[in-house]
Formats: sequence, structure tokens, C-alpha cells
Amino acid sequence: MLQRIFQYKFLILIFIVVLAVVGSTGFWFASKKSEPVYSSKIDQLMFDTENQAPKFVLTLSKPEKKKRPPKPPVTTDIIVPQTVNDVETKELSIEEIIDKLPMLSKLGTKEPTQSLDYIVINEDLTESKDDMVLPRISEDGKKPWAEYGKTVDILPNFKKVAVVFKEVGFNSEAAEQISKGFNSEVSLSFTPYTVDSGTKILSARQFGHETYVDLLLSSKDFLKSDSGPMSMSLTISKDEALARLRKSLSTGAPIGGVVINDGVADEDNREILVALLVELQQRGLLMIDATRGNGIANLDVNGLARRKADIIIDEDFSRKAIKTALQEAEDIAFLKGQVLVVVEPKPVAVLAVKEWIDSFSPQLSYEEARGMEINKPLALVPVSNLVVE
Repeated sequence: MLQRIFQYKFLILIFIVVLAVVGSTGFWFASKKSEPVYSSKIDQLMFDTENQAPKFVLTLSKPEKKKRPPKPPVTTDIIVPQTVNDVETKELSIEEIIDKLPMLSKLGTKEPTQSLDYIVINEDLTESKDDMVLPRISEDGKKPWAEYGKTVDILPNFKKVAVVFKEVGFNSEAAEQISKGFNSEVSLSFTPYTVDSGTKILSARQFGHETYVDLLLSSKDFLKSDSGPMSMSLTISKDEALARLRKSLSTGAPIGGVVINDGVADEDNREILVALLVELQQRGLLMIDATRGNGIANLDVNGLARRKADIIIDEDFSRKAIKTALQEAEDIAFLKGQVLVVVEPKPVAVLAVKEWIDSFSPQLSYEEARGMEINKPLALVPVSNLVVE
């Protein structure tokens, strides 16, 4: 038996080795199967329980900082801050601020530069109708626009400038300040909404001003603004429009005519407008067209004294726009020999017109003007002086 074992010892040894290899291999596979399956190398490194040195080392590096430029050397020089256009702003005092505000009180008071022939109404130029006192042509053919106006003479080399302030009367104090602060040749047109208009018109005439009333057309933007119950609305009849005109004219004071404010003047109310102009012509009144379109200008009424405004200042009241408009008025005057300017009496516009008028060269005799430079040969005249029937 032993001999046989020794005889096959080599085979037995090989069998034992094979058995050991197979056993160890099975054990290794069994242990591997029981290990967790890691989804990534990083998970294995983080969760592997065996105390092994990692094969990979992960590090998070900070982004490299940019080098800052070196700080400028500290100096003891004083740096003076620069202002806009290198001009230091000056803090204004209360008095200086008030001085820059456009206020009609700055107009002051002027002595009348002319006197009118009629301060109150002339009975020969008046008729009573429907409990109203209205202007009319006299029996001997005299017309209110001419009789209630004033003709002035100017030197031959001067150009005529007529200024009319419209919409006067909303503010009684403003109306008085304008009457007292301007040359008598400036004309005033009172709104039909003036309270006690007759008294205010008589006051203006005492200072030598020609007087008119506003005729209000229907507003072009009637959905946002309304000219009021005295306007020539598109929804009223011709008889109602004439009644409103007559009510505007019935002030109890001398009226030379009307200033037609801007509004609707087209085919929609052509019949009414013609009737109104005929009424003015039959009463011997002047019609001043202060509209921007040609709707009124295209209405031909024989015998009507009329004049269309060349410049109208009633929308843009910026100082630049007013200055531009007045410069254009000068250009027209030198080109045509005369100009009519109609102005809404906003304080900024009133003061600008006053300054402009004050810049006119004085009318001097030949002897007085010798050796003097005449920069602006412009002469202020009442608006009736620009009208020829």
C-alpha cells in the first residue's frame, strides 16, 4: 500500500495542488461577488472599507487670481472737482430764484402812449336787440372797428408791428397788469367767459388799448378738450351760433370786432361760419383770423374787414420757441412791411413780448436820429392799422 502510494505520489501531489488552486480560486470569486459595485472610481475611493492607500488623489484648485495693478503713489496735491463745462454751479438765493420766475408783476406800469376817441360806447354805433346792446354801422356809414380804433403815424423807414393778446379776462389781475404794463398800441381781446367783461374792457380802453372779444370755434380734439358753452360747436344750429356770437359782443363797452381762435373750420361747419362772418360784416366789425389753417381764410365775405395773424403763440411756451417765433415776426415785418402777432397771455410769453417790444428802435426825427444807429426800425401799431377794406 505504501509502496503504491509512493508510486503515485507525484500524481497525488499534482491533485492536491490542483485542488488547492481550485479552492482558492472559488473563494476569491466568492469574495469578489460579495463586494459592492461602485458606479465610479470616485465612489470606490470614497466608500471602499478596506484601509488601502488610494491610487488616485483628487484635488480642487482655486482659480488663479489676476494680479492687481499697483496702487498709484499717494500725493498731497489737492484735486479740484470739475463741473459741467468747467463752470462751477452757483447756489441761487431766494431773491435770485424769484427774479427768474415769469411773473406779470414785473411788467410795471407805463403811461398811456395814445388816447382813444371813444372810451365808452357811442350811441350812434349801438343797437338794442333781444335785450342785448350790440354794435352796428351808424346811419352815416361809420363802422365800429374804425371808430373804436386808433390810427397812428410812423416814420417812413419803420415797419408796422401789431400785437394782440387774446383770451384776456380769465384773471382780472392779469388783465389789469397787461393793460398798465404795455404800450397803448398793444390790442387786447377778451374771452367770452370774462366775468363783468364790460368793466374790464372799459378799464383797458382808459389805457388806450383797442378792445376785441374772442370767437371760439369747436375744439379740434373735442374728446379731450371742450371750448365751452360759448363756442361754435358742431352740434348747434346756425341760429344758436349767431345767438352765442351776439351774446359775446354784448359787453356794454366798445368792441372793434372778434379774434377767431383756432378750432374746427371746414366743410362740417362752413355754413355756420359764413353766417357768422356775414353778421360781423353787417355790424361793421373787424375779424382777426388767429387760426392755423386756411378754413376761415377761404371763406369769402364781401365788405368784411379782416386780417389773418402771421404769428400765433399759443401752444409751445418754451423760451426757445417764443424767441424763434418773435424772430420770425421780425423777418416778416422787414419782408412785407408789417406783421400781426397774436399771443395767449401766459406770463413767460407776455414778458418775452414785452422785452421784444422794448428792443425796437425809438422813432426819432431826422435831427434827433443823426449820428445814431437804428438797429430795429419796428413801430408798434394797433391792429386796426393793418386792415384795409
